[in-house]
Amino acid sequence: MTKPPLAKPGFVLCLTYHLPNISGLTLSAHEIVRHLASLGYPVRVVAGRVPAALPAHETVDGIEIFRVRSWFRLGKALVMPGYALTLWRACSGMAVVNVHLPNMDAGLVAIVAKLRGKKLIVSHISSMSRATLADRLMRAVAGVSHFVAGALADKIQVVSDDYADASTLCRLFRRKVVAAPLPIYLQLFDDEQHKARTPRLATAERPYRIGYVGRIAKQKSLGVLLDALPEIAKAVGGHVEIDLLGPAADVIGETYWQDILAKATASGGAVKYSGVKTGRELAAFYASLDVMVLPSTDRLESFGLVQVEAMLRGVPVVASDLPGMRVPVARTGMGRLFPAGNAPALAAAISDVLLNGPPEALTVDQLDALFGNDIACKPYLDLLADAAN
Repeated sequence: MTKPPLAKPGFVLCLTYHLPNISGLTLSAHEIVRHLASLGYPVRVVAGRVPAALPAHETVDGIEIFRVRSWFRLGKALVMPGYALTLWRACSGMAVVNVHLPNMDAGLVAIVAKLRGKKLIVSHISSMSRATLADRLMRAVAGVSHFVAGALADKIQVVSDDYADASTLCRLFRRKVVAAPLPIYLQLFDDEQHKARTPRLATAERPYRIGYVGRIAKQKSLGVLLDALPEIAKAVGGHVEIDLLGPAADVIGETYWQDILAKATASGGAVKYSGVKTGRELAAFYASLDVMVLPSTDRLESFGLVQVEAMLRGVPVVASDLPGMRVPVARTGMGRLFPAGNAPALAAAISDVLLNGPPEALTVDQLDALFGNDIACKPYLDLLADAAN
């Protein structure tokens, strides 16, 4: 008599914000559970209930989502007294718990996971900002929670060895650290074509298009990009525009967007804000660009998955030369790096890519070998395999 196949072990993802809140962290985290679900693993998500009108419990595309109401917010951190109890219930029948950092509840998640006898993988997506006094205070408070999570973790996933070398948490628990890039949420659609950009002559009717995709938030340092625009225009003959895309007014805990959008309005059309796009609209936006720019200066940025999303569509990238963030350009050659915060150097790098093209142009298969889901999700799949034995 043939024995029925054993059920696959289950996976619980824990984070502060989940969709529809858009950030690189939420999109890549959702891609993890989406990929695992596609392989037949039971998956659950435990996150804050933001917006509050969302249901406390639902199943979407085979992913069971538990949302916890917050009492109030400290900066971007949610205070959720019911998080531990919700996670305790969500762990029933599951084998692996994953918590994404930064997360004020990370230590609590780790304790619940171990009390429930579950494997624990900590995803160290980024360090917390030191930009303001409030940021530093929050970092000190969260640091205790992160340390507890690291101490109890079976594995700590970090976006790259480059970023791990700059992370205090990773240095403390180096033997547990495994490097894997962020999963790419916006893969190529079946009817999309990868077409490498080659230098072209811009005109008034078809100017060079410099794109930015991400939250209109302080740590993204968009002011540096806007400051670079006059020098870029001078270098390339004047026919150039910057197109900003991403959440603005609904970025939690931020007012920086107001200044950036005011500057865009005052630019007379040289800088445009195009709101939020997802799916095919976002893919079409990437495809329309001559170059993508990631000018962040803050340690909150550790990878910038939008870089790879653009590269998949043949678009070169100019990014800050910072740990983790420089990895996509450094590993592919599909663009240029510049010293973070240096507007003249950014202008020179963008102008060089527009006029001369990037040093390299990788194929989709080459990019997939570096950053594909099989590579990005390997630490989670390995721990699930361990839990099944």
